[in-house]
Amino acid sequence: MDIWVNTTLLNLQKLRKAFAQFGLPTTDLTEERFLHDNSIDVFTYGRPPVSIDIMKAVKGLQFEEAFTSAKIYEEDNLRIRFINYDQLLKAKQSSGRHKDMDDIEKLQ
Repeated sequence: MDIWVNTTLLNLQKLRKAFAQFGLPTTDLTEERFLHDNSIDVFTYGRPPVSIDIMKAVKGLQFEEAFTSAKIYEEDNLRIRFINYDQLLKAKQSSGRHKDMDDIEKLQ
């Protein structure tokens, strides 16, 4: 599962609290690495196919624009935002990864 998070101190605190509640390690999720280290785009927890990627950035997209145009799905009073289809395609194209190119073909 990919989760794109706006890199703010408040969001870091919320992530660390949620991770602690679920028993996930937070040693890598430091203020320095989350807020200031631009060489890190993703924090991965678990092992595929059962893993969570906390993404600080998505190639080709800006967080605010993607957030405001996201689609919201609600299930059992839980609201989940999904990046819109056009931006998903743009992000996959921008990544240049073979896997994402395959995804684009399947999505179209």
